[in-house]
Amino acid sequence: MTEADTEVRSQQGLDRIVFFSDAVVAIAITLVVLPLVDSARDTPEGAGAFLRENGYALVAAGISFAVIAGFWRDHHALFARVTGYDEIVMRLNLLWLAGIVLMPVATVLEVAAPHGDPLSVGLYLGVIAVTMIVSRLLAARVRAAGFLRGDLRPGVRGAAVPWVPVALFVVVSAVALLIPSVGLYALLAMLFAPLLSRALAGSAR
Repeated sequence: MTEADTEVRSQQGLDRIVFFSDAVVAIAITLVVLPLVDSARDTPEGAGAFLRENGYALVAAGISFAVIAGFWRDHHALFARVTGYDEIVMRLNLLWLAGIVLMPVATVLEVAAPHGDPLSVGLYLGVIAVTMIVSRLLAARVRAAGFLRGDLRPGVRGAAVPWVPVALFVVVSAVALLIPSVGLYALLAMLFAPLLSRALAGSAR
């Protein structure tokens, strides 16, 4: 087997990882809204009644859709620059996909539970937190193994930038759990995560 054949096989394997990941994300993001489709079908009173009965479910589905879409966007941006992989990268990617798959389940449990139920809220936030952490470990492994095209080694502050959203999410989760009436609405504070990340990235230059 020539070196060129090895590179082709490596690229083919990488492509399969990306295609499989995209397929899993597409299925998960569809499952987030699927319960709403069933609910709409079972509400003969019309759109008004559906909106009144499923207001919180719509908010939860919208948040979960945005969360999964954000995870996919970051994954896509990372793997657009990835040139290879090893067993650790594959396992971390599968663990990341497990978090994505659990998002629809956590969403349904949160919607079905009494508003502010700490167990359902904690499970929902826990799935997001673990997925956030795994995604950063995946990026760190790709960089450490030399699989990242055009990579510039960041300084200490630069390396801390990806963890800013995680730190903010910990604070947001604490608010959501300590103030049950806030619930998942606390996640709206995550809209400020990009601003904080850019501020830290700017100071790291």
